[in-house]
Amino acid sequence: MTDPGQPAIRLPLLNKVLFSADHIGLQAIGYFRQQWVLFFLAPPAVEGVARVPDVLLFGYEIDARVVAGILIFSGRFIDAFTDPLIGWWSDRTRSRWGRRIPFVMFSTPFYAVFGALIWFLPDPGSSWWNAVYFVLMLELFFTAATMSSGALEALVPELTRTARDRMQVVSFIFLFAVGGAGLGLVMGGYIKDAVGFQVAGSIFAVSALVFRYISLSSVWKHAPRDITPAQVPFWDGFRDTLRNSQFVAFLPTFVMFTTGVGVLQGWIPFFAVGVLLQEKDGAASSWLSTSVIGGAIVFGLFIWFLFSTGAVSKRRIYGICLVACGALYPLLSLVGLISAENLVLQGLVLVFIAGMPMAAVFLLPKGLTADIADYDALLRDERREALFYSTQNFFEKVTYALPPLLLSLVLQLGDSAENPLGIRLAPLMAGALVLLGFALWPRYRLPDTINRETVTQAGLLRETS
Repeated sequence: MTDPGQPAIRLPLLNKVLFSADHIGLQAIGYFRQQWVLFFLAPPAVEGVARVPDVLLFGYEIDARVVAGILIFSGRFIDAFTDPLIGWWSDRTRSRWGRRIPFVMFSTPFYAVFGALIWFLPDPGSSWWNAVYFVLMLELFFTAATMSSGALEALVPELTRTARDRMQVVSFIFLFAVGGAGLGLVMGGYIKDAVGFQVAGSIFAVSALVFRYISLSSVWKHAPRDITPAQVPFWDGFRDTLRNSQFVAFLPTFVMFTTGVGVLQGWIPFFAVGVLLQEKDGAASSWLSTSVIGGAIVFGLFIWFLFSTGAVSKRRIYGICLVACGALYPLLSLVGLISAENLVLQGLVLVFIAGMPMAAVFLLPKGLTADIADYDALLRDERREALFYSTQNFFEKVTYALPPLLLSLVLQLGDSAENPLGIRLAPLMAGALVLLGFALWPRYRLPDTINRETVTQAGLLRETS
């Protein structure tokens, strides 16, 4: 994986661990927001009033929850367009600290501050001031997050130039990401019940700040400072990423998987109240999230064992798990239909099973994108890691903006114990999205080790700039 003329970088084991630990804070703040933001803006009637108003448009009343879904969608959608620009800027940056460190260093405090302010709406009731404030804080948070997280993410291929090092870092990232997801999804519900959304949001913002700087400090002396900044103009670079056949094969799978998972994350609190009949939505959601994470951990350890023995490639296990996710998600709709006994146990068992194949799709994308960036470097003789990660994030965010809106629409069909139709349809939609994204995956052919010989054997060096 080493570029011609570039020395191999061997990051010490402790530094790999600390670098990956950023994902504790990153995933905690992200998963807490994703699971609870729609519920926060427009809870079920039994939980309180919506914080954004209904809208009367051409004589038709649009429910406050749909309005909240549109607001969340618009924040994500607008944010998506900053990703490629910031990634291109990072690739072209020249400083005494290298290309990435300045972005992480100076944008992280803003990332944390705006991450907390999202939850501090100005009006305790239902108000358009809340809507305007929410979108503004969300946009500022996403912009700062892109500058900080995107640059740190682009260090993965720069710091790992062998297949073993890369898989080791990706495995540490997965383990810490699971821990962060546990904080955001599991502890988040309990913290929210105990101290409210504002304090919970602030706690997760502080954790994101602390872990981000721990990660940065671990690679401060190891991040390469002598890589020649990319020179390609923005539109040419963006276009070239979309001409990379392996990137085009990978991207839809990741985008549609994260969209489906986003639907399920926002769905869990409504599932807890409307199907499992739980009054303490925070605690019930935490138990369900614990079960999902447990399934992912168990299967993630199995995947790690397969890779360590060389028994399976990233490409094969990733494809198998995508299909498994698409097939298993719809099973969540069956809770309570066959038997009304032990509803919580039914829910816990089925989400555990559905969580198992999620492990591969959480574990492998960073390594796959790093492989694609190495492949691009063979084709173009120029390293543009940040542009690949940011282009991936662009399309991910455009579609990941959809889950709250899609969920708010399907819940119009029923979100209560008396009429749970919308709640039952959401997992079917999530499974369909994942299977839709799988359509192009068979065209992905990159080997686990990227060099001129292995890529030629795969028949891929025929692509030219």
